[in-house]
Amino acid sequence: MRRLSGVQIVVLALCGLLLLFCVSQFTFPGSIVPVRVIGASMAERFHGPHYRVCCQACQFCFAVDATVAEIPRFVGCPNCGSQQPHSPDELVFPGDRLFINRMSYTFRDPERWETILFRSADPPSGQCLKRVVGLPEETVAVAHGDVWIDGKRLKKDWSTVDALAITVHDARFASNQPLARVRWHPSHQATPWNKISHTACSFRCTPKSETAHQSAPIEWIVYDHVDFHRGRVQATHQVTDNYAYNQTLSRKLYNTDDLIVGAKAQWFGDGRLFFQLGSSCLELDCGQGSGKLWDAGLELAEFPWPAEQRVSPVWMEVASVDQQFFFVINKKVVFSCDLEEKRIAAARHPQGDPLGESEPRSGSILAIGSQSLDVVIEDLLVRRDIYYTPEVHGVANRRTDEYRLAADEFFVLGDNSPVSLDSRQDTAEAIVRREDLLGRVWRWR
Repeated sequence: MRRLSGVQIVVLALCGLLLLFCVSQFTFPGSIVPVRVIGASMAERFHGPHYRVCCQACQFCFAVDATVAEIPRFVGCPNCGSQQPHSPDELVFPGDRLFINRMSYTFRDPERWETILFRSADPPSGQCLKRVVGLPEETVAVAHGDVWIDGKRLKKDWSTVDALAITVHDARFASNQPLARVRWHPSHQATPWNKISHTACSFRCTPKSETAHQSAPIEWIVYDHVDFHRGRVQATHQVTDNYAYNQTLSRKLYNTDDLIVGAKAQWFGDGRLFFQLGSSCLELDCGQGSGKLWDAGLELAEFPWPAEQRVSPVWMEVASVDQQFFFVINKKVVFSCDLEEKRIAAARHPQGDPLGESEPRSGSILAIGSQSLDVVIEDLLVRRDIYYTPEVHGVANRRTDEYRLAADEFFVLGDNSPVSLDSRQDTAEAIVRREDLLGRVWRWR
């Protein structure tokens, strides 16, 4: 056997030490010593100590913050609004366990929207979990619920929108209470939309025959929002930034129009399918495979789409988030556009209203319409984007102006915006520096 030279032994020893260093950096403290979330600032994505509740009326399951001083006497279901007694002896589940990749930022900086763990000066030697939104040498501001970078609204891609979305109402979980408020329903009584008998969240539109001189009207099913906060039930025309996790927090609720509607759809024959989100209306010609996006009567865009998928149900999602519009089929983006840019261009060259002057819109913030189309709509799901509040609960000194990040600084925010102590605080400690980064985070429960 050939003997190793002294130089080779030294090289092998150094390689072994380097490998040991890398392994120790990668595994500690994530996988060897589990790290747990101890606060509420990143809910609903990451939970701290919490109660797990499954609604007895609709079977919808959700988490409630257990770190607050005031223990709730009743817990409200965010999906159907029913109130249930809550025992002070209710089991408290520990916070989510985290996997920390400490090697992530050895050779690169965090990317925007990544969740990071970092050292915090408040409390001293503490560790904090937040999401990166501002990168070095950018100018950052938080206004109107959105993040602004260098004077422009920050726009998320679809994968980020989908990952951060918060459930507002899931129609698959229907309440068994006889007086429960119905969220989705036909817009009027004499309608071709009917509930499918075997499920409470499915509708079928069987179109009426058309006359030779008159085209069929657009028939709608509409969404009526109901807000449940601290035991109060309130019907409203706007979706708010309410969190089921913050059951005991008394605060101002903000309206948000960054919404996502999902539904399983199957259609038979030709006709048109419509999705309305606020002032935007998506028109889908199911015979020709063409689509149009309208906004306040102006045509913004026209595009092809795979209408031939009608042979089986497909999962459709339509979103208006960060002044962007997304049309998604089976998790694949079919069409997207920047609404701000399209609105400016359409205003210069108005195209008219597809619904006609005699055809009013649904009158709801969210609606699905059928025109001469035999279509089944199931599993309706309403979600919203994170709304970044201008204030933080219990904190007076907040940033009201733009902040210019230095070459080693990052601007971070929490997903549970009303309670998150993050870079919105007007202190030097609220800005994360490169030297304080501990690693990238994954959750494992």
